[in-house]
Formats: sequence, C-alpha cells, structure tokens
Amino acid sequence: MNAAIRKSWSRPPEDFFFCPGIDPGLSTLAPLPPMWRTRPRARLAAGSVSAYPEVSERITDHIDTHFRRRAFRAGIETTTIPVLLEDVVADGHFLSVGGKWLLTGAAGTRLRNRYAWKNEGRRDTDAETSAYFARLQADDPPPPPVTNRPPSTLPFVIDLRNGTNFYHFLTETVGQLCAVDTQDFAGPVHIHTKGEEVRPFIRAWVEALFPRLRGRVRYLTRRASYDRALSVLNSRHYYYQTSERVIPSLDQHAPDSHFWKGRDPDRNSQAVFAMNSCDQSMVRLRETAHRLIADGDWSHLPRRFWVGRKSDRNREMAGETALTEQLAKRGFSVVYFEDLSPLEQVAIMARAEVMMSYHGAGFANMLFAGKDTHCIEVGTLQTCLYRWQDFMPHALASGCRYTSLFADYNVDDPQDALEDRQGKSLAPVALGPVGQAKVLGFVDALLGRVRVANLQRLQELADLLARLEDYEALKRLLDAHPGAEKLDPDLMILRANALQGTGDPGGAFDALAAAWQATGDRPFLLERLILLGRDLGRDTRASEAEHAAAFEKRATLLARKLRRQAAVQGA
Repeated sequence: MNAAIRKSWSRPPEDFFFCPGIDPGLSTLAPLPPMWRTRPRARLAAGSVSAYPEVSERITDHIDTHFRRRAFRAGIETTTIPVLLEDVVADGHFLSVGGKWLLTGAAGTRLRNRYAWKNEGRRDTDAETSAYFARLQADDPPPPPVTNRPPSTLPFVIDLRNGTNFYHFLTETVGQLCAVDTQDFAGPVHIHTKGEEVRPFIRAWVEALFPRLRGRVRYLTRRASYDRALSVLNSRHYYYQTSERVIPSLDQHAPDSHFWKGRDPDRNSQAVFAMNSCDQSMVRLRETAHRLIADGDWSHLPRRFWVGRKSDRNREMAGETALTEQLAKRGFSVVYFEDLSPLEQVAIMARAEVMMSYHGAGFANMLFAGKDTHCIEVGTLQTCLYRWQDFMPHALASGCRYTSLFADYNVDDPQDALEDRQGKSLAPVALGPVGQAKVLGFVDALLGRVRVANLQRLQELADLLARLEDYEALKRLLDAHPGAEKLDPDLMILRANALQGTGDPGGAFDALAAAWQATGDRPFLLERLILLGRDLGRDTRASEAEHAAAFEKRATLLARKLRRQAAVQGA
C-alpha cells in the first residue's frame, strides 16, 4: 500500500470514509431500489463432538448464545447496485473516490477494522466513526444522485482480497460480475487485488460462470487511477451512513439483546448483521450458476460425499480415514473439489443429499447447494468461536441445511487441546472414537436408521433436526423411540415442532399443551401456546390470564409478540 494511503489512516472519519449522497463522485444508474429485503432464516444447527467436557461446555455455551442473542428473526438480503464512480483509485483491494475510501461489502469491513487497528493506542476511532455516522443519520442525507446513461465501454472496477483464497473469491468478488453480465456492457473488467499471484482456479471460475465476459477480464496487482469507472455499492455499510428515509431500520428483525446496536456502526454489531445476512450478488451468482448446469448430465457425480483436500496447507484431520471408511458403508464417496471443473462443483452441490468435510474454504460451495441438501462441517473450538459465522451467509443464500459439529485439535500437547486459539492460525481437526460415533449417529438420524439408547443423546439429535427444520427426519427419530416423550417434556415440544412442520398445527397445539401441563413453569412455552392458539382461532383467554398471573414481568414481551403476529397476519 503506497505512502499516501499509509498517511491517510490518521485522518478523522469524515475525511477518511466516503459517504454516498454527501460526497461527490458516486452516482447510481437508476433510482435507489429497496436496499434490503427479508428471506427465510438460514437453517443452522451446531453441537459438540469434543472428547473434553470443558471444551464441550464452552462450545455449547457459544452455540446457545448465538441462537438466543445473535440470531435475527428473519434473514436479510442486502442489495447491491451498479454505480458510476469518478476520480477513483484502486489500491490493493480498496477503492477510493475523490480521495476518500469507499465502504462496501467485505472490503468495507476490512477497511473499518484496519482503520481502528492503525490508530489503536492513539485514538478511539470507533467512537469517532460512531459519532460521525450519527451526525450523518441526523442530517437525513439524500440518496446518491442518478446519472445519465454512462458509456457502456467504461471499465468495471472491483476488488479481490487476494488471488489465492477460494473463500474470499467466491463469497465476496465473483458475484459482483453479475452486475455487468449483460448484452449492454461492452467495457473491460478490472479486478484489483493484493499480491502478485492469481491462481488458475480464479480465471477458470470466471470464464465458466461468465462466458459473456471472456477475454475482457484483467487481474491487476498494481495501484491504478481512473477518471471514471463503473463499480458496485451494497448496503452493508451504507446502512450506517444514511437515515431510515433512505434505508429503513432493521430493528424489527434484529435480536433484542446487547449484541445489536441498531444504526450505531459498532463493529461487533456489524458482525451480527453480517452473520444474519447475505448479499444480493451471492443470490444472483447462485442463480447464474444453476442456469448454466440446468441442461447438463451430472449423473456421474455422487449425491452423498465427503470432501477431501489436496491443499498445500498442512491441516490433516486426525480420524478422517476412520470416518470415511464408516461413511462408505452408508453410501458415501470421497471427492476432491480440486479434481472437478467449476460447473461440476456447482452441480455436485446442487444435486447433493449430504455433503460433509472438515472446516475449510471449500464450504463456500455451499452457496450452490440444493434447498434440501445437508452440509455437515466438522470443526474445532477455534472455528466455533471465531469462524462459524463465515459460512452462515452461504446457507442463507442457498436455503440448504448447514450443521457444524465441533471436535478437537490435531495437536501433540494435550494442554493445547483446551485453548481457544484466538488470533492464531487455524488448527487442524481431530475426531476421536467418541466424536466419530456422534457424527455418524447424526448422519444416521438424517438417513432414518438410528436407534438411541441414551435419552440425552436422543434430545441432542432431536434438537439438531429441529433447528434444521428437517421435520420428516425429526418425526422418524421420535417415532423410533416411543415413550421417550413421557420422560422428557422437551421432546414433547420437539414433537410439536415436527407436527407443525409437517402440516399438523392442531396436533402441534395438543403436544404443546401436554408439555405445558408437564412443566407449568416455562413462560416461552405458554407464550408459544397462546400464539399458536390464536393462529388456529382457539380461545386463548384463559391461557393469557394464566400468563399474566404467573409471569407478570413478561407481559410487555408477550404483547410485543402478539403485535408482531398481528402485523404478519395483516401483511
């Protein structure tokens, strides 16, 4: 990064960050569309398969916190729009407009982080940025101006974090090309990145998915300036630089917890936004890829498979061979994405029944998974705490079912098995005999062939299936263990989930009522019973009176839930 940019880190946020609608140099090609919309929530599940009780406890606590405190009520799809930029500098994987740095997409997140890190110990740039963005919101800035039709031969300029990482390429960059994958665009595409290396897989994917752009894509690793260029703007950061008049609030869909700060650009809160959202460019990339495979014959590709690695990184998973031998008995093959063409990778995911592997960039291909595909990742405490969210947008965009099972580290020193490894390189995975049995038990539950002797394990498997909304598998599991529900009211609740998910809301109501009778001390259960009763047109006045008497402090919360229900029914 050149000297001028290095010096720019010391600037105040109003001189460092470009603001659409305020700063000159960015215009849209059409009036601003809605900059986000809701999607069904990602179907996520997670659990511990660690051999260490203390590790399992940390994993379970983190998973519980996510679902209770970080999960949105709806998935969010952020909008990406083509824009015309003037006085542009591309340096590494950042773009500046008129001397200020553009906050958009994942590059915007890295820019925010680096701005804070470069000033650490000298200034509280997070507080300065928060105050500046609050002033912008209060001033109610207009949307960016709309430009007259720009020449179709202008270069389209986008960023790429580096030329070697599949995850960043597929997740953040290649989908941006959808904005110019049209007959009208006749200009070159300039993809700016750090470093000198651009690996062949990047060129292969671009040529396979965007044949219309073949011969016009260049990969630039040097600083470049443009008088005018086309690019894209998404709403991930723009949301915090403008008012509700331009981009409506997300608060109605966000969690009621301290992890969500509303329009305050707190970086931890923005991370919560990111893990509950996907960008429109990802959705369009998936649609583009699925169109390209629609007429192909992909019958040579397996539908149950474990993804091995041929990476030059030394992240060998201990226990992989033992696991894949057992998976083979269940109809699984071992495949290597490196041996498949880009379109074969799309097709194998689109047709998959179950895809499995250990944590790695290959899970970015989950973007192409079918709606009913199960994607199962084996990770560690480290990936649970710091990398679990990486693939949540892919699950949201594809609608597949994504399960993370967190095991142990493949390390020599037993003491290292207990550390969280924050800030360290990724440790390889170790899956021991106990963990293997749990992983295989979950696979068997999906395939409908499991019989569990342990009530706790039955509860764990049922919880995973319920989170994934695989209600047919959940119903099969519960049906295979008659009498278990009488021993555990939580299983009655999961039975209600299965019945509601398979189209029997009346049966679900009865199961919830039985669970309430068996417990009588769980306010969320009574609230769910009231909400479902209202949906069914039942008389819920007695239950509401019981709630008011037993849970006085939750009256406001129940009222809020009832208002949300009425709003959804009236929409």
